[in-house]
Amino acid sequence: MKRNNRMISFLFVALFVSSLSVFAGGETTFVDDYKISSKENFEPSKAYQQSWEITYGESKRPVQVLLKETKKGEEYIIRTNYFEVKYVNSEKGFGARAMKVTDMIVPENLNAQVVNAQELGRQEVISLSKVDRQKALDLIAGFLPELVNSQYKNILN
Repeated sequence: MKRNNRMISFLFVALFVSSLSVFAGGETTFVDDYKISSKENFEPSKAYQQSWEITYGESKRPVQVLLKETKKGEEYIIRTNYFEVKYVNSEKGFGARAMKVTDMIVPENLNAQVVNAQELGRQEVISLSKVDRQKALDLIAGFLPELVNSQYKNILN
């Protein structure tokens, strides 16, 4: 009886360890290193005051970040050809929000397919206080890949 319990325990531990290694390997090969740079040839306008690009790994498709200053704080509009979201930075804190349909350039149905709505809700509050611009950009670069549904991660790479 003791031997059977040990054997079952050993098998359980072996299965657990193997499942961890499979999980750690993951299915996507997303590159999580990134580079933030000021966008060249950007001319500030009434709508957007500053712009950056976030490039993940060796991607040829950088993510555009546009800064929109409002009375309530700063909005960082994240835009690609496939999805749009915004991160809001105010006295109430820093976090992700969905774009208003009227402000979107990307078709709403495509955006809904690419953006993970549950993760967007989890990222609604990343910081309980306002952060400086460099910290905001770093937070965006770090958290943004989690907003993209796994089958669309290649958009960023």
